[in-house]
Amino acid sequence: MPPALGQLQINRIIIHEVPRHMRRDTESSPTYSEVESPLDDQLRIFFKEKLIETVGSSSAYQVEFDTEATSPTPQLVRDFLSSSGLSFVEMSKKIAKHLHDAQSGVSPGGLVTVVDCIIGDGKAVGILKLEKEEGVRLHQATHEGKRTFDVSYIRDLILTRKTKLFKVGFFVPTSDDEVQGTVCDEQRGYMPRTEVAGFFLTTFLGCRLLHDPRVSTKHFFMAAQDFFNDHITDPVRRTQALNHLLSELTSQRARINVRDFARDYLPTAERERFLAYLRNAGLRDLTIRKDVELIESQTAKMALEFESGVTVVGNREAFGESVTVSRLPAGEARVEVTGILKTAKGK
Repeated sequence: MPPALGQLQINRIIIHEVPRHMRRDTESSPTYSEVESPLDDQLRIFFKEKLIETVGSSSAYQVEFDTEATSPTPQLVRDFLSSSGLSFVEMSKKIAKHLHDAQSGVSPGGLVTVVDCIIGDGKAVGILKLEKEEGVRLHQATHEGKRTFDVSYIRDLILTRKTKLFKVGFFVPTSDDEVQGTVCDEQRGYMPRTEVAGFFLTTFLGCRLLHDPRVSTKHFFMAAQDFFNDHITDPVRRTQALNHLLSELTSQRARINVRDFARDYLPTAERERFLAYLRNAGLRDLTIRKDVELIESQTAKMALEFESGVTVVGNREAFGESVTVSRLPAGEARVEVTGILKTAKGK
């Protein structure tokens, strides 16, 4: 979370509508506001609380500008935070135009909301991308003789879920003239493979994730599971490998040494292949500072899925006591559950 987030104040907000590209031969362009939206105290409080809630949530991640990114957003944000470059209105238009130019016909239309903030004694800027539900039409009003969107209408869309959950980038300058960023993507759903949509993070914002133990732990967990299911055909050994993985993640050890894990729990012939698989999956560090926050619910249970559609699910510790997996010819497996039958019912 950015420092002193509780001191956040909303200064100005501007909204642009970015349409979906319908066909290659159809011209389209954003509907720009020519002036920031009028704000009253109630609206300022709403957007302040929404930003604090989102940027301070467990689904927010620290980012930095990627020096290899081609997005113009990093320079636009740097210039704005240093009070150089374009005006607030023109800067926000450039951001909306970049989103429109970069997204394909697969990407839905939506709203780009740029928020000029004050945090402590300095500046900050928030960039929100909201996806509208189909059929929701926005109408511009006139303020000081210029076209703009009514920000209270955007608030009502958020509150009534007429916009789908949104993505946020929030940026503050640091003492060494760099920029500290936080990104949150509330559209990823349950157990996403990536923390932030690549298009939003890289193509639009021009950022990359900073090292985060939560992310590294989750990526190790998911890549290791994929390796077991892709490369260990023996059902007994595959189940044992998963049990070792869950035990490692739920142990009291503060760190996971990936090479030690492979040595302790995988046959010699599979160890280097396992490490290569993790590297190809993007896991760069062989020592991970463990944090299971993002996968806590997945480490508590085990699930055995059969091609027939049958799934056996249970508490991980109970699996060790009640479930036996044995191998059969032709790659098949037998799963035996021993215990007192509590109920039998349709589901």
